[in-house]
This record gives sequence, structure tokens and C-alpha cells, in this order.
Amino acid sequence: MQPDELLPRSVWLYAVMPVPRFPAATADAAFGLEDVVGSGPLLAPAAAQLEVVEGLVTDARGPIRPLVLDVGAQWAQFLGWLSANSRRDEAARRWYDRALLWATEVDDPNMVATALNLTGHLEWLAGNVGPVVGLSQAAGRQPASPGVRALAAQQEARGHALAGEPDATDEMLDRAVALAVAAVERPEDEPPWIYYYSPDYLTMQRGLAYRYLGRNREAVRLLENGLRAMPVDMRRSEWVGVYRYHLAHAYADLGERDAARAALVEVDEIAVATGSDRLRRLARKLRQRPGVVC
Repeated sequence: MQPDELLPRSVWLYAVMPVPRFPAATADAAFGLEDVVGSGPLLAPAAAQLEVVEGLVTDARGPIRPLVLDVGAQWAQFLGWLSANSRRDEAARRWYDRALLWATEVDDPNMVATALNLTGHLEWLAGNVGPVVGLSQAAGRQPASPGVRALAAQQEARGHALAGEPDATDEMLDRAVALAVAAVERPEDEPPWIYYYSPDYLTMQRGLAYRYLGRNREAVRLLENGLRAMPVDMRRSEWVGVYRYHLAHAYADLGERDAARAALVEVDEIAVATGSDRLRRLARKLRQRPGVVC
């Protein structure tokens, strides 16, 4: 393979340095780093990395192109997640669209389903129930791995819970459990970007759905159990802090002010450690509810 056949000479050296391993491995490491430092500090570095990969995607031809597309889709998905978690919704949508486009070209059902599902997550953040359910269903129809489809099923359940549909909520949560069991049986089939998925994560998801349904006592039990079982290196992550916020919310809805206050203190601590404006806003909003917590 000669430089002029597949890539301009300016990117030849980068391309032949195991492109699929170097940038993708860096993306895998960045996923774990986000658990520690939060989304905000990684936005600029991830965007810089993706700018390089975008150039490679544009220029790549021949047998190396699918490998470069795979790397690019992972980085686009990751930058979309960072943007969504920082509530830069338009940027998140743009990067999820890019991940979907590149994954479609390379025929990667795991990333296609993930991009659809994360776009549904973006709709959840905006409170748009219909697209949450519809996009989750679209993700679940892809020939993706069991773990990826489990994520779609639990998010669809959350959408049904927001719509006040308890039977559909439980049906999809049970489907997510079955898919999660299948994923545990064949971990080699799962993509690296769902490293956080586990039965304990699904326990928290059920707790969140039950909170939306007003089943707050069950929600508290499930959220407490799921949070307690989280790996130590994830417990103080920004995204886990969102579940602590929902735990505080469930306690507040039960009128248990001391427990709600204690949970919010932990949310505050995670917000400080990760620099999360989103967690700060959520905690402030809950504290503003009359008679909840000071």
C-alpha cells in the first residue's frame, strides 16, 4: 500500500501507526477518565482529537477506511456524550448524528444503536417523552449486542414511566434484565464503550423509572442498593451523581427531609469534584422546593 493510493502523504505516518488501536485505545481511556474528572474538562481535548480523526475520515480510502470510520464514530459518540452531559444539546446532537453517519457507512450495528439510544437520552434530558420511547425502540431493533439492546430497553422503560405507563415500564425493564443476562454470558460481544453497564446499573435504572411512576419507597430501595454496589472508582462520577440526585428527590417526595438532605450533600460533593454545573443546577432546583430541604 503506497501513500497516494489511500491517504495523502501528510497523514500517511499517522495512518500506518495502528490507527484503530492508538486513537481507539485513547478513547477507551478517556471514557474512564470522565468518571473521575467529569465531562467539562474533557470537552476541549476530545474535540481536538476528533478534529484530527475527522481529517483522516475525510481522506481515508480503500481497506483502511472502515478502521478509521470505526475510530471516528467512537470519538464522535464520546464527544456527543460529553456535550450532552454538559447540556450543550445542539453540539451533542450534531456529534451523535456524525457517529450515526459513520457507523452506518461502516455497518456497525452496535454504534448505530448506541447513537440512536444516546439521541434518545438527549430527548430525555429535554423532557420529550415521545422521542425517548421512539428512538429507544429504533435502537432496540438493530442487530446489536445484548448489552447495547439492554440499554435501549431500559431507556424505553424510562420513557414509558415518564408517560405514566407502569405495565410497559415493567415489561421493558424485564426485557433489559434478560438482555443483560445474555450480555454477561458473552462479554466478548460487547463494545468497549458500554464498560459501565452492569446489573447494578440496571437496578438504578429501575429505581429511576419507579420514581417517575411515583413508587418512591421502591425507588429509594433500588437506588440505594444500586449506588452501594457501584465500583468504588465510579461512585463519585458525574453520571452516578445524577442517580444520587434522584435518590434525594425520592426521599423528598416521601417527606424524609434528613435523608434527602444527606443525599444532596453527596451530590454537592460530586459536583465540586467533577466541576459539574448540571449537578449544581439539579441540587439547587430541588432545594428550592417549598418544605423540602434547606
